[in-house]
Amino acid sequence: MEILTLDKIQIKDAVDNWEQAIDIASHPLLQQGYFEKSYIDAMINSVKELGPYIVIAPEIAIAHARPNEDVKQVGLSLLKLNQHINFSQDNHFASLIFVLSAVDNEGHLEILRTLASTLSDKETVNKLLAATDVAEIKQIFKGE
Repeated sequence: MEILTLDKIQIKDAVDNWEQAIDIASHPLLQQGYFEKSYIDAMINSVKELGPYIVIAPEIAIAHARPNEDVKQVGLSLLKLNQHINFSQDNHFASLIFVLSAVDNEGHLEILRTLASTLSDKETVNKLLAATDVAEIKQIFKGE
């Protein structure tokens, strides 16, 4: 998970809604030129059209959209919320909002596999949810 660097991890107490969560989670990648602003809009529109499919497990969302020309490189960022946000009326809550940018249909799959493997461990997820600073989150992903 070397791709998830300290400058791409944020911690916030709370946000107003899931759209804001995706927007804030995207900022490090946007500012570093991984993609254009239109990719953030595409991620939000995907959830509006398809529902909360990005909430892959309790407390975990991986925001992404179809690869397009607005994405310059594969990237991953994380927004950890101290107060989870609801992605739908059906109670799809998430505190860990990842943003994944994909340039094609294959390049990001290894990142997704590694992320899924890490997040399938309940103890790891609980450590992430309890983390209070960015360095601590990075250490958890390093497996230390």
